[in-house]
Amino acid sequence: MVVCAFGLMGAAPAPFRIGVIQPASGPCADPPSSAPAGERAYFDLLNNRMDRKVLACPVTSFAEGAAGLAAGRLDLALVDDVSYPAVRTTVRAAMTVRPQGSGARVPVVAAVKAGRDGSPQTLKGGVVAFGGAAPYSLALPRTVLAEQGYAGVFGRELVAQDEVEALKAVRSGKADAVALEVGAWQRQCRGKNPKDEPCADLKLLWRARPHAQRALAVRRDLPDLVRYRLLGIHLAMSLEDKTAFAWAAAPLGAAAASFEPAESLALEPARLP
Repeated sequence: MVVCAFGLMGAAPAPFRIGVIQPASGPCADPPSSAPAGERAYFDLLNNRMDRKVLACPVTSFAEGAAGLAAGRLDLALVDDVSYPAVRTTVRAAMTVRPQGSGARVPVVAAVKAGRDGSPQTLKGGVVAFGGAAPYSLALPRTVLAEQGYAGVFGRELVAQDEVEALKAVRSGKADAVALEVGAWQRQCRGKNPKDEPCADLKLLWRARPHAQRALAVRRDLPDLVRYRLLGIHLAMSLEDKTAFAWAAAPLGAAAASFEPAESLALEPARLP
């Protein structure tokens, strides 16, 4: 009877292994008593919330962490945009951080009139329209335009009152292209029903989020339920345990306000037609 009961219970899940950058590599284990208070608080929190043992695995660099993920030796590690390309088929970004006083990594879209070539070469010296002067309307699209290969392309910027006026500028020929955060584009270009096409006269060039230089990454074969649990724990960490959050977020950027989910290709510029 005891054997049957044990068989029904099943084996305990394998430990969850997190790469931690240290001066020397080492085996996965509980953080030592000499570890920083933030590190111990972080692993205590995860051990209390995950359905398995969580271990710290010392690695010496972003590249070693990325390689450990790709080889299946790690489940979560800090990866940068230099180490990511070598493992992009087996590793995906999971989380970044939102800096204090800054917004989330909202997608930006760029568009031109239908039938027009929107390449940087064709738009050289032209006019680009923005939907306002607020950070999401101007600074964010500027950043993403540069990351998508449009740095220094336009000869002039037209900062319109809002997205309605920015789209009018493209349609009237006052601007050659428009760059809007995705919410502004959707407000104007998503119809009331699927057959409506308010922006059929425009051509979407790409949709992209700001490039992330670093991210907490996981293996692509990590079950979604485990990844979602990780996200839930990390998204609440800045409120639940500030000591753990400060330690975990510090390598991702100065003065972080919170963790935020990241799309799988956050570590490389993404262009969608």
